[in-house]
Amino acid sequence: MSLGCAAASAHADYVNDYVQAEIGIGAAHYITVDGRWQQQGIPGGSNLTSKPPAFSLGFTGPVISRGKWGVDWHAEYVNLGRAAVDCSCTPDDRNYNPSTHQYTKSVDVPTAFFTGEGRSQGAALTLEPYYWTHGVRLAVEAGAYIHRDSWSEDVAGWYAPGSNEPQNFHLDDAYWSVAPVVGASVGNGRFTLSYRHYFMGINSNQRNIPPLWNDADSIELKVKF
Repeated sequence: MSLGCAAASAHADYVNDYVQAEIGIGAAHYITVDGRWQQQGIPGGSNLTSKPPAFSLGFTGPVISRGKWGVDWHAEYVNLGRAAVDCSCTPDDRNYNPSTHQYTKSVDVPTAFFTGEGRSQGAALTLEPYYWTHGVRLAVEAGAYIHRDSWSEDVAGWYAPGSNEPQNFHLDDAYWSVAPVVGASVGNGRFTLSYRHYFMGINSNQRNIPPLWNDADSIELKVKF
């Protein structure tokens, strides 16, 4: 019985040392595109929410461990939070230049009211080389973000070309895709301050109803258990 308990204890220590749960809490920053569901230069502007709370949770463990340096793996669920925008915008692209952020009433058409929201969430699978120096763990990471992006938009008071009657309609879309993710972190082993950049813009323009954002950044305080 004593030998059995000792073996079980040794196995538990091995699991705790090599596979750890990890939780992160912080904020995201969706990198938005002027002219897509918003028009920054139009009188009155847009009411934009692009820096929501974000969190992640998952597991991590070593691939290589050589004292001061090594490589860890991470497998996490990531939720970058909710982005939203409402805008009283011109529905005719000829009236707005997103490159210069200028509104010019070239075509006499009433503005329409746009209201939309969405979020990005999925799994981040990364490898993280690290190095210990002066009691601080410095690391970089790279991998894949397998994510589901969703966006819904309500439009009120939109005039179709040649129509004298305003229309109200709803649009929504959700899709899965894969994007690269890179990051860097500093910590003491258990606690880590982590920064990541998600390259989701490579897929945004391929959708009929793209989300408000292209890429996104996140910064989190992570804790290992």
